[in-house]
Amino acid sequence: MPKKDTAAAVIGMLSTAGAQTRRTPESTDNGEQASAPPSVTVTEDVPASVTTLPTPALPATAAATDAPRTLRLRPATAQRLRQAWLEAKRDDVLLTAQDFASDLVDEALARRRRSRTINRG
Repeated sequence: MPKKDTAAAVIGMLSTAGAQTRRTPESTDNGEQASAPPSVTVTEDVPASVTTLPTPALPATAAATDAPRTLRLRPATAQRLRQAWLEAKRDDVLLTAQDFASDLVDEALARRRRSRTINRG
């Protein structure tokens, strides 16, 4: 199969791409002038009215209950957490960092709640 001459094809496409919008040298030589844009005259005053669109109210409960999913840890704590996750991942290769950290925080919060109830009562 012969190789196509893509350069000639591209030049051929580009050379006629704007043919309808470009002036040809013959049209400027004939003394044709470009027509001026039509002018518009307003005969009556129309009062302009401005209205604002209503802004939807944000649900107060959604903002209060949705906690940010990203927390910043101290560098030393983050390093210890990563090391603990890598050690736990040896036993469970499908364990994600998100699941490990979530389980760890859930356990710590439960221990904290228990210790608070014991100290109060």
